[in-house]
Amino acid sequence: MEDEINLIDYWRIIWKYKWLIGGLFIATVTTTMFISLILPKTYMATATILPPKETTPTSAGLEMLRSAGIAGVTTKSTSTDVFVGILKSRQMQDDIIDHFNLMEVYKSDTRQSARKTVASRTKVDISREKMISVSFIDKSPERAAEIANFYVQNLDVLNRNLNITAAGQSRRFVERRLEETKQSLLEVEEKLEAYRVKHKTTGGVSAGGHEGLGLAGLFISKKIELDAKKRYMTENNPEMIKLKTEIEEMEKMLERMPPVENELVRLIRELGTQENVYKLLVSQYEQAKIEEARDTPTVQVLDYAVVPEKKHGPKIKLNMAVSGIMAIFIGIFLSFSLEYTRTHKSSTQSK
Repeated sequence: MEDEINLIDYWRIIWKYKWLIGGLFIATVTTTMFISLILPKTYMATATILPPKETTPTSAGLEMLRSAGIAGVTTKSTSTDVFVGILKSRQMQDDIIDHFNLMEVYKSDTRQSARKTVASRTKVDISREKMISVSFIDKSPERAAEIANFYVQNLDVLNRNLNITAAGQSRRFVERRLEETKQSLLEVEEKLEAYRVKHKTTGGVSAGGHEGLGLAGLFISKKIELDAKKRYMTENNPEMIKLKTEIEEMEKMLERMPPVENELVRLIRELGTQENVYKLLVSQYEQAKIEEARDTPTVQVLDYAVVPEKKHGPKIKLNMAVSGIMAIFIGIFLSFSLEYTRTHKSSTQSK
C-alpha cells in the first residue's frame, strides 16, 4: 500500500511540473533539430577486399609495422590482422594526408592533428567471412570515395614492400651461407685429393660410412633450416619446436655411431655432407630470388568505393530522439529537486 502511495506521489509531482518537463523537451528537441540541419552533411564511402592468403608475418614485416606505429602484431597474428594493422598504420595515414593534402583541407596545424582526424573518419570492419571493409567519412562524397579506394590500393603497395623486404633479407642470408659452404666444399675436396695422392688410393666407403654421411648431411641441413627460421619465427612456434626436437635426436644418433677409424672415410663423409648442404642452399637461394622478384598483387579488391548518393550524417531523427529522452530525464530530475526544495522550505517555515 505504501509503495502505491509513493508511486502516486511521484506521479503527482511529475504532473505538477508537466509544463517544465514538456517545455524542456520541446526546447531541446527543437534546438537539436535546428543544429542538425545547420551542421554540414557528411558522406561515407566503403571499399571491400577479399580475405588475404594466410601466411606467417616475417620479422622484416613486423619491424616495418612497428616502425609505422602499429603495436600488437606478432608472429601469431594472421594475414588479416596484418592487413588491418597496415590500414591503421601511421605510414598509411601519412600517405593519405600527403596524397590528398589533408592538412590544408582539414586546416590542421600539425601532422599529429591531421592523423587523428583521418583516424576518426576511418572505419575498418571484418565480416564473418573475413572480408575487410574500409570506410571513410568526409564532407565531400567524391573525396570520401577517393580516399577509401586509396586505402586498398596503397595497402597492396605497402604489403608488397613488406614481402620484398623479407624476401631480400632471406636471399642475402642464404647467399652468405652458400658462399661459406662453397668455400668449405673446396677445402674438403683439396684435403681429400691430398690424402689420395699421399696414400695412393682411390678410397672406398663402408656401409657405416654411407650411413654417417647421410645422417650428417641431414643434420647440417636441419641446422641451416633452423637458423633461417629463427629470423622470422618465435621460439614457441610449433615448427621451431619440432625442428629442434629432430636436431636433438640426430645429435644423439651421431653420438651413438661407432667412431670413424679411417681418415679417408671421414673425408668422404665430410665431402658428401658439404655437397648435400650446397644442393639445399642452391635450391633455397633460387626460391628466395623468385620470391624477391615476384611482383604480383597481394590485395584482391571485391568492391571499389563509389561516390555515395545519400548522406551519412548528421542523423537528425536519431539526434532528436536521444536529446528528447535526455530532456525528459533532466526535466523529471529538476521537478523532484524543485519539489524537495519547496517542501523543505515549507517545513522550515512552519517550525
